[in-house]
Amino acid sequence: MAEFETVLRTPELGPGAMMAVEAHGREIVVANVGQTYYAVDASCPVDGANLAREGRLEDDVLICPHDGARFSVRTGERLDGGDGLRAHAVRIEGNEIKVGSADYADRNAR
Repeated sequence: MAEFETVLRTPELGPGAMMAVEAHGREIVVANVGQTYYAVDASCPVDGANLAREGRLEDDVLICPHDGARFSVRTGERLDGGDGLRAHAVRIEGNEIKVGSADYADRNAR
């Protein structure tokens, strides 16, 4: 079962925004897409670019600034083929955004 770690409070991350956080020893991107929060690893699997600090968010797509790779923040899938990002389970408790230690696939096992 996933362990959840508080990384942000909802007022800190407005709609359409993303932020770099540290959770479970990893740098992670947390994104607010239509008041739903998603979390994926911050390092581009293609060239190692820091997507949290250098990438840009367009709707629910995270774009690498170096190679243009496009990733779904909902699932971590690379939309133009190739390796994707690890997606993390997210839980909201009150106004706390919590990121799970397990993969997105384990999200329904909460």
